[in-house]
Amino acid sequence: MQPDALAQLRDIHLPADPSWWPPAPGWWLLALLALAAIIFLAQRGIRAHRKRRPLRRAVQLYEGVYQDCRTGKLSPEAYANASNALLKRLLIHGMGVDAARRASDTAWLNMLDDYLGEPGFSQGPGASLGNRRFRPDAEIDVEGLHALISRFLSRPDLVPGAAPERP
Repeated sequence: MQPDALAQLRDIHLPADPSWWPPAPGWWLLALLALAAIIFLAQRGIRAHRKRRPLRRAVQLYEGVYQDCRTGKLSPEAYANASNALLKRLLIHGMGVDAARRASDTAWLNMLDDYLGEPGFSQGPGASLGNRRFRPDAEIDVEGLHALISRFLSRPDLVPGAAPERP
């Protein structure tokens, strides 16, 4: 007699589950794209941070000048001169505006107005940054000038290399 052929078969063994490592090629591609995006965004953030460094430094220096004026270490005339020099240095060296080198009096005040977006320098308290500050009877509104310069330095679109929008 012949033995039963079915009895001689072994049980069915399922193949092992696929392991999580190494990942499929699609996951590698996704990881590379994510890494490239992270590197790109980090570089842009670092570049933007470095680009705004002159502006941050100008704000820091300006606050020192203003505090010196408030404590009496600087006269209002010296405050206006120091503020003017700081703004000129910011535009020339920090923002690369070469036209600011030659600008003086009305042209300078109009340039500051263009960056501010309002006529606060040519028609407001900022007019004391023009040639008026050299007159013997010059009156300088320190608080008005401080508010104006603070608004100027806090503009979010005031970044190096950006020209002001002309109306």
